[in-house]
Amino acid sequence: MALTKQQLDIALTGLDAASAEAVHAALIGETFSGGLPNFPPAQAALLLSLAACFSVHPISGFSVGAVAVGGSGALYLGANLEFQGVPLNATLHAEQSAVLNAWMHDESELTELYVSETPCGHCRQFLRELSNSETLQIHVRGQTLTLEELLPHAFGERRARGHGLLDTRPAALEAARPEPGPEPGPDTNQQRAINAAQRSYVPYSRSSEGFVIECINGRFFSGRAAECAAFNPSVPGFLAALNQRNLSGSRSAAISSCTQAKLATAINNPLLFARAVLGSVSESEIDVVQMEAR
Repeated sequence: MALTKQQLDIALTGLDAASAEAVHAALIGETFSGGLPNFPPAQAALLLSLAACFSVHPISGFSVGAVAVGGSGALYLGANLEFQGVPLNATLHAEQSAVLNAWMHDESELTELYVSETPCGHCRQFLRELSNSETLQIHVRGQTLTLEELLPHAFGERRARGHGLLDTRPAALEAARPEPGPEPGPDTNQQRAINAAQRSYVPYSRSSEGFVIECINGRFFSGRAAECAAFNPSVPGFLAALNQRNLSGSRSAAISSCTQAKLATAINNPLLFARAVLGSVSESEIDVVQMEAR
């Protein structure tokens, strides 16, 4: 559902007139994609009400907003995303949403995370996949906390620099095809999905996966797999792509096609999960392209 002018006016009441006008102009732009690169990071807390406006919560009725501050200084919105008719674990939490949003905008580090509600254990474990998790500042209800304070006995090993969720090196993948079959063209959804898969964060399964959603207005939204040591907080590519669509100016645009790229040798595959969740919001089929290492 598109945000109304009334919703935006209420959400931006904490900003001065010039800032509110600048944010409003960005939000109504056709290319808005969940990021605010020119907004002062020191005012990120003032955008939590705006982030919560993107919440989709038909089950809980509970909206949560998050704002991530990238190393570049840009701000990235996040909101919880729920789906009717499928298991509750299909839900994407606001903290995950903001982190994934920053990742899909090619941020390699987050310095701060603002959240309108105290992060649950699920999200605290997910945040530990950041390679700078020990320095990340988490702001909630006027408090500034570290992840160590929120999660003192974390599961799994701390991720080293260059090997975390935002900064892992891309894999070299291509479409698996019988010779001499043609390669996907650079402007096809198959290649877009492969490009997304190459940036997957899959240190636990090594099963790279990318996903592309195309809307009827011609906009494309990519997502890639983001794993967690505890497995359950992991986010498949289709959910990351749905998150990008939800945080955009095309959140109300119907989905016209979906494409998944997966390793032919993958030991896990979220395709059935993707069909169930996407089936609750769209009638589009999912085209699948198999990949192999170059």
